[in-house]
Amino acid sequence: MVTIVIFAVLVLLGVPSYQEWILNSRIRNASESIQNGLRLARNEATQRDLDVRFELTSAAATADWTVCALTATATSCTDTGAVPIQSFVASGGAGGVLVGASVAIAQSTTFDTGLTGGLPAGITFDPLGRPTAYGTTSLLRIDAYAAQAGSRRLVTTISPGGQVRMCDPQLPLSTSPQGCK
Repeated sequence: MVTIVIFAVLVLLGVPSYQEWILNSRIRNASESIQNGLRLARNEATQRDLDVRFELTSAAATADWTVCALTATATSCTDTGAVPIQSFVASGGAGGVLVGASVAIAQSTTFDTGLTGGLPAGITFDPLGRPTAYGTTSLLRIDAYAAQAGSRRLVTTISPGGQVRMCDPQLPLSTSPQGCK
């Protein structure tokens, strides 16, 4: 009986850290999904020799996204003529994660504050794999985070050459390759 009580106390002590671990895993899953969607769009643009667009589709700040090939008349994945390639709906392993986005170049290099809003938003990659309209209307930074205290925030950035990178703003880049600044 004493063993069961000790075990129960240890489990109760571990539940908060387990919940935080699950939440941080969901944030990582959502951020990696966004990163994979961006890379898919870039690769499809070079393979198809077409403009391919990645869009964060949810105005509710979730990690939903879609990738589509654009025709001469389409400028968005919702336009007639856009050919859907792949979509992702944030649920399960990426559920409960919020997303913020920015098209400002200044916010693509400053990571002290998290982004909220800016959705829906997107970025179009040209046949060379570079973002079109970089610094004006193209998505340059995406933050994935949770509303709960104690959760981490992961940042995904897109460079002028189309490189996609995910980083942790709490880590310094000088000592960790996962750091942002």
